[in-house]
Amino acid sequence: MPADAVTRARLRAYELMEQAQSESHQGVRERLVELEATCTERAFPETAQLAATGVVLYDLVHGDDRQAVAFEVEDLINRATGLDAPALIAAALGLRAILGGIAHDSPALLGDAGRAAALVDSDELPALDRCFVWVLCAGAYNTLGLWELADELYDRAAEHGPLCEQPIQQAAVVVNRFLIRMEWTAALFELGMQDDALEQVRRASLAVRDALRTRGLPRLWRLGASACRHLLDFVKAAFMEPGPEAADVDERLERLESFRAQLAEAGDVEVLPFLEGFAAVALIRLGRRDDAASWLSDTTDSTSSGARSFRAWVRAEALTPPEPDAALSATRDYGTLVTRMRWNARNGVLTAARSKIVEEKLTAEHAILAREVMLDPMTGLENRRAFDHWLASAPTQARPTALLLIDLDAFKGVNDRYGHAVGDDVLRGVAEVLAQHVRQGDKALRLGGDEFAVLLNGSPGADEAKLRRVAFARSRAIRAAVAHRDWDEITPGLAPTISIGVASGMLGLPRTETAEEIYRRADRDLYIAKSRRAVPDVP
Repeated sequence: MPADAVTRARLRAYELMEQAQSESHQGVRERLVELEATCTERAFPETAQLAATGVVLYDLVHGDDRQAVAFEVEDLINRATGLDAPALIAAALGLRAILGGIAHDSPALLGDAGRAAALVDSDELPALDRCFVWVLCAGAYNTLGLWELADELYDRAAEHGPLCEQPIQQAAVVVNRFLIRMEWTAALFELGMQDDALEQVRRASLAVRDALRTRGLPRLWRLGASACRHLLDFVKAAFMEPGPEAADVDERLERLESFRAQLAEAGDVEVLPFLEGFAAVALIRLGRRDDAASWLSDTTDSTSSGARSFRAWVRAEALTPPEPDAALSATRDYGTLVTRMRWNARNGVLTAARSKIVEEKLTAEHAILAREVMLDPMTGLENRRAFDHWLASAPTQARPTALLLIDLDAFKGVNDRYGHAVGDDVLRGVAEVLAQHVRQGDKALRLGGDEFAVLLNGSPGADEAKLRRVAFARSRAIRAAVAHRDWDEITPGLAPTISIGVASGMLGLPRTETAEEIYRRADRDLYIAKSRRAVPDVP
């Protein structure tokens, strides 16, 4: 698949994933499934995997069978690991971290989110991939109320936004940034930390402003941001001295009531609970407890446990008289104690989450060092160690694999005639050609001396015959590219050629074929090719 077509498919996958999280999600799952099939057919496994990630994301957001989604996520992780694609592994781990938060499995969430964040902590990865994973991890941390950490990840995503090919993640970032601040503010009000809560109100207002300035914001998200702008202005006015006039309060409430009706009609479960809760807080502050109680609907649903807790607290405040009796005072004291204990426990989890990220980052750095051991220092391609690792391992699922063994013709003569420095330049030139002719998910390797290899990995369940045809076409393209390269740039008269052996097979269960067998067939084919100095045609 040409590079421009690959880029279009990749960006299309991200566009569909953003739509999957908005109100315009009808038909998105089907389009993601179709995109995955198209990319699989065209032998582009990483983009197919990205589309599959979108399918699982859709099921997570809109489905109700968590167990089925959990199985889908495990399959994503296995497939991404087989592709050795850090960003895709991280995305799958981010989805599993969110599932961990839904299941209240904090250790699993911290482990998966920490590893995902560490895997994309590399400037070598595309900014869009990194932003997507940061948004997933932030969503996972938010389920535990770790707003400081989620906010830091959204900051990083916002900073990298201009580096993305398209601002696809921008809308999700700006909306989530003000939503987490709403939840954060609610928790601080529950704790009685009024000054800190009002500071978060100020910051939430700035985040809402940024959201409303963002182009292409989905309709429901823009409606929610507009509602929050007026809501936060009302809260700030209620806590100012002196407070707003009664007529101004009624006018603000009328406007908020209009937003309340629109959000309810649109089926919103994110902004509406906070709109009702914060409006009630402001009314309590203004001494209008009866009006506050009328804003706390029993029928409003919420995706946030923090919103549900906050609304329960506001209801208790609205129904408690200004001078409660001893029993009510004791109940309030008990509630405050439990809330503070929960907050202290949250702070402990926050510390553990930060430690886990540091731990996973160190692990990732060690893995990078280990990968460097697998690189050939002269050409930058993977080396014989990496090839031996492929020989000794097998994928967990049956998948077609093709091997191209490449050898320079009469390379000793190049060294003898032009010197070893020119010979090294030739090796680097051949390596550049190979690097330009491999897809994501494939591998170009230098096995030693003037011997190279290219591994073509098909998707699980793909057609071996089709990959075999791709392998022969690739071998002809590589041989032609080497022959037509401008070798005179190195030294006049230089005209190296190569021979290529090709073999393919199915690796992984339930097949019993081994990588060693494919290697032996490719080696025999290379011997034949060298004997006639040509790339064999497809049998």
